Amino acid sequence: MKRLYIMCGVAFSGKTTLSKKIAEHKHATLVSQDMLWFEREKELGLDHDSDEDWDMVLQLSKGVVRDALTKGDSVVFDDISLKYSDRESLRGLAKESGAEPVIVYLDTPRNVQKERQAKNMETKEHHHVPEHIINWGLEELEIPRESEEIIIFRPDSDLADWLNKLP
Repeated sequence: MKRLYIMCGVAFSGKTTLSKKIAEHKHATLVSQDMLWFEREKELGLDHDSDEDWDMVLQLSKGVVRDALTKGDSVVFDDISLKYSDRESLRGLAKESGAEPVIVYLDTPRNVQKERQAKNMETKEHHHVPEHIINWGLEELEIPRESEEIIIFRPDSDLADWLNKLP
């Protein structure tokens, strides 16, 4: 059965790293809103401070997700999906494409997020996320409800075992 893996977590919770591992393990298409943003930023003249631009890229991302699901692929959607309504919209997209939605919540303690953020300031492995955006994400996060049938990943999870149990 094809699935839409919907990542949920704040900045530096490990979504991108885990998304890549899931996509590889499940032979799924990886769709990353951030990656799409950076690929199209100059072409579309995107402004990081524009909510409208972020929404436009989200809609473009959903189109890529829809296309992959329509082709019959499973998809890992690497985005924050902070709000219940965000996840509900993606669940709807999965269902209209005949895919099973799977919510993956990254339950990463704030101290671990801060360590990763500090490391990123040195390595620049990931793009810079301004502090006000991190704080916004922490305020906006609606931790997934049990009724969402979430799968939780924590930094101390055994990755291989966790991936093998993932539907």
